Amino acid sequence: MSLGEKLLKLRKKKGLSQEEVADILHVTRQTVSKWETNQSMPDFDKVVPICNLYEISTEELFHDGVSVSKNEENIHIEDTISQQNYHRKKALFTTVAVTLYILSVVVIIFFSTVLRSPIVGICVFFLVIAVATGLLIYIEMMKPFLNEQTRKKVLTGEDRLYKQITSVLALLVLAIYLIVSILTMAWGITWILWIVYALLTEIIKLSFSLKGVDIHAEDE
Repeated sequence: MSLGEKLLKLRKKKGLSQEEVADILHVTRQTVSKWETNQSMPDFDKVVPICNLYEISTEELFHDGVSVSKNEENIHIEDTISQQNYHRKKALFTTVAVTLYILSVVVIIFFSTVLRSPIVGICVFFLVIAVATGLLIYIEMMKPFLNEQTRKKVLTGEDRLYKQITSVLALLVLAIYLIVSILTMAWGITWILWIVYALLTEIIKLSFSLKGVDIHAEDE
């Protein structure tokens, strides 16, 4: 039995709803749902409160009544901490990258209009973009290994809503890009619209995160 299935069984045995469990553990209902569908694992600081709520030991929570060594339990806890740290770093790096994308536009405008050095502005613009993109690539490369059960994610309503919003946004940006590019023939500049698109998708994802909802892409 997976951890999610066990949490679901324990909750139903207690006769509690996801909202009630969320209130007791001070998390969102979506978080409880993701635990029970194996989309994410409880943070380290929530393990003891969960065990106290369901009146079980940590060994009973993570293992099906099978005696395990202390080393195996430590490995599991370390994996949970690793994933928790990764999500915190991802939120920080994503915020910094989004800020840099915004600043890149400000930089090129400043150099072009105030300092009247458009060439320098373009160089600095690409440098800032490179740093921001590098941060996003780095944090994806640092993603910790997830076990097979955790990787089998089920798309939630929030995931589908996010995909619908970004799909519509992509079509809108594509239409604007083609229309503006054809009318102005400034193909060397209008590609910046795709940077704006990337920026908007990150902002949308960040807004979901601030509401306690983690967005999972199908290809992750």
